[in-house]
Amino acid sequence: MRRCRRLTLLLTAALALAAGLPLRPGAAAPPRPAAAPERPNVLLVVLDDARPEAMAALPRTTEWLADGTAYTQAVAATPSCGPSRATLLTGRYAHNHGVLHQADIGALDHTATLQRTLHDAGYATAAVGKFTNGWQLERTPPGFDHSALVGGGYTDARFMVDGRQRRVPYSTTFIGEQVNRYLDGFEAEDGKPWFVYASFTAPHAPYTPETRYAARTFAWQPSPAVGEADRGDKPAYVRRHKADQAAGDVIRLGQLRTLLSVDDALAAVREHLVRRGELADTLVVLVSDNSKFWGEHGLDEKFMPYAAAFRVPLYLSWPGHVPAGVDDRLASTVDVTPTVLAAAGLTAGYQLDGRDLRGPDRRDATLLEYWQDSHNGGYPTWSARYAPGDHQYTEYVEKDGTAGPREFYDLAADPWELVNLLGDKDPANDPDTAGDAATLAEWRQCAGAACP
Repeated sequence: MRRCRRLTLLLTAALALAAGLPLRPGAAAPPRPAAAPERPNVLLVVLDDARPEAMAALPRTTEWLADGTAYTQAVAATPSCGPSRATLLTGRYAHNHGVLHQADIGALDHTATLQRTLHDAGYATAAVGKFTNGWQLERTPPGFDHSALVGGGYTDARFMVDGRQRRVPYSTTFIGEQVNRYLDGFEAEDGKPWFVYASFTAPHAPYTPETRYAARTFAWQPSPAVGEADRGDKPAYVRRHKADQAAGDVIRLGQLRTLLSVDDALAAVREHLVRRGELADTLVVLVSDNSKFWGEHGLDEKFMPYAAAFRVPLYLSWPGHVPAGVDDRLASTVDVTPTVLAAAGLTAGYQLDGRDLRGPDRRDATLLEYWQDSHNGGYPTWSARYAPGDHQYTEYVEKDGTAGPREFYDLAADPWELVNLLGDKDPANDPDTAGDAATLAEWRQCAGAACP
């Protein structure tokens, strides 16, 4: 453990002083206790396409994180894997970090990331699992000392472990095991805190659960949005989709069954931390890059401006430093890096758009943004002002750059987003959107403290 050497020095010095012996020539005096707690280890767990409801398949993980805070109003700033992961690891909105599409990882400034900041501050660092879309697995990402990366999939998965190829029977199990191997390797670097980015491919499609979990069932009470019958108020691209409740249930069960193995893997990681005596010294963050439709509004994908695509689970746990309970503040994936750096007592060497979730700041609304991407089926560009419990205002942009449809949902009266007040052909109930439109125009160009 990283405190062993320091404790040995302190004990030796204390015994010498008690015996009336001088410290050996050249020996440093015992260090004074730090005024602030030591920097925590950081375990950032990222799921792939998981909804908040998917935590039902992670009972032991939920129990582990129960001594911390569950953020029940957390969103993915951009509900698309590549841009969202860049946001998680920079604390910046996509319009600032530049990864607007799945294949844009080359646009990322790797000097302005969470891992680079922690590494430069003396952390031992490792990335395990899916780093981000389009990354060459042979390359350890800048800011990480070690990497064991996979592009996706479950069975017979191809990993590149510190530059060497390895085939593994089941990716989820291997990710948990490799996290523990890296933790053991960090033991040799006594005195260093560590940062591990543990990114599971689950519950992303194609859903391939372990055989023992392939028939597991979970109760479900679909929301009124699942299989929505009248979608005449929705944009045309939404109406083209035809996913019903049965189709949504296939996705739901596939996701939950794959997540059962994630629960096993994380239970093994927790036990390893206990054996190493590091559980109390470790900040755990669990989040998903985005969510996934289970048939809401006839949809079976993500990428779209509805809650089932952008609402994500978000948990923080650090015994004695993060309060236990539920926090209903509006949180975003853009807040993960600022929160981790604040917990470590570090300041980023670049401008952050998000905020420390352990602090007092609260936002009433936040920015959601998405860019048309051929890798995602070509769904249109949009941005939205999202204020949960109040309303959501969305603007689309057509392929030629002209203004597209708009949507407005009164979330107080219509939490399931069933009636677009700007598309229901009833001008009498059209809301005044001038303020929202002006705000959204500002937010699309915001940076730093000017961002929501």
